Amino acid sequence: MINVRSKPIRHKVPGAAERFLANEKGTFAPTFAIAAIALMASAGIAVDYTQLSRAKTLMNQSLDAAVLAAGHEAVEGETSNARLRKVFDDHLEANLASHPKLGQLVQVDAFTFDKNTGEINASLKAPIETAFMGLVGKPTVDVGAHSQATFSNRAVEVSMVLDVTGSMNSKGKLDALKLAAGDAVDILLPKGKTNAKVRLGLVPYSEGVSLEPKLARMASGHPTRTCMTERTRNPHNDVSPRSEKVGADSRTQLCPTSVVQPLTNKRDELMGDIRNMRADGHTAGHLGISWGYYMLSDNWQQFWPDGSKPAGYGSKTQKIAVLMTDGEFNTYFNGVQDPRSSKASIAKSNDTAKALCTDMKRAKKGGDGIIVYSIAFNAPKEAKETLQACATSGDGKRQYYFDANSEQELRAAFRAIANDIKTLRLSQ
Repeated sequence: MINVRSKPIRHKVPGAAERFLANEKGTFAPTFAIAAIALMASAGIAVDYTQLSRAKTLMNQSLDAAVLAAGHEAVEGETSNARLRKVFDDHLEANLASHPKLGQLVQVDAFTFDKNTGEINASLKAPIETAFMGLVGKPTVDVGAHSQATFSNRAVEVSMVLDVTGSMNSKGKLDALKLAAGDAVDILLPKGKTNAKVRLGLVPYSEGVSLEPKLARMASGHPTRTCMTERTRNPHNDVSPRSEKVGADSRTQLCPTSVVQPLTNKRDELMGDIRNMRADGHTAGHLGISWGYYMLSDNWQQFWPDGSKPAGYGSKTQKIAVLMTDGEFNTYFNGVQDPRSSKASIAKSNDTAKALCTDMKRAKKGGDGIIVYSIAFNAPKEAKETLQACATSGDGKRQYYFDANSEQELRAAFRAIANDIKTLRLSQ
């Protein structure tokens, strides 16, 4: 009896186990399938994300470059929204040319220019097809890019104080200066464009500074003398010529043949004056600096002719002086028996130059002081020390003092200064 009962039990246990295992296999299959789909979807979405990120990066880079190009045009005086948009579109197309598939998808969503604030806003969009996100209902994803840039719409006044002393006749220095100064004019006042917000003036100096007769009479009070020298009481600041007249010397041979060119945006006049510069005489560097200062000073507004009057110090106009020399300041007239190259002259000229520069750079009537760049061109140690003292203190971002020892370095210095004046920065 026992054997009869036990036999069915031995058969039933394996059968139940088999049925149980068969049921368990049926639940494993769908679980694995779901997990596999999830893993595949995750991997696919990662691929799509990489593709979308790359598209956004390329769009941002192309957009920023196109906005910067339009901004350069705005800074050079262009105010037409349509013409700026054309520049923007052309640069955007060129920037995307190496990515034709993306370029076909990109659309300009917005472009605006506010000439009052100098702000450009632009945005792009592109429908990017996805490889895997369609599985979750996203066959395309709209990728966007936005750039906002604020460009300087401040007016700029620049006085270029240029050494045309006798030493500039050697080793092609004067020719190098003409090319370098011309480079700066080219950058700040490009050919074929008129920018009312950018004005430049020239102060050629040697033993004195030459003015055209009408201005010379107003400055000195003397009817015939056109060779300007120092003032007696206020040689270190920019007090009005109504408060104190400027000294003048009868020996016009001491002064350069080139006269001061007041502030103007007339590129051709500036280029002509630079081409016609001649070099002769000793170096009264402080006199060049004086007139570079007077050209920018609102205390001298009534002195200069219409169109050349400097803006007020509180007007937010950016005022810049560029000083250049190749030699030691060695000539001073006022109170010196022999004005040329005496020890007293050297000391007075350098001390006065430094004092003038200090006064130029100080804050003015609630506005900024005058920015001073200086360039030593194959200059001796003493001249370098004076120009370094004159230059605006560096902030780690800009260079204000340049030591040039060749034509190439001189031109590079003038170009660097001109480009720095035009520096544009994206605000976002």
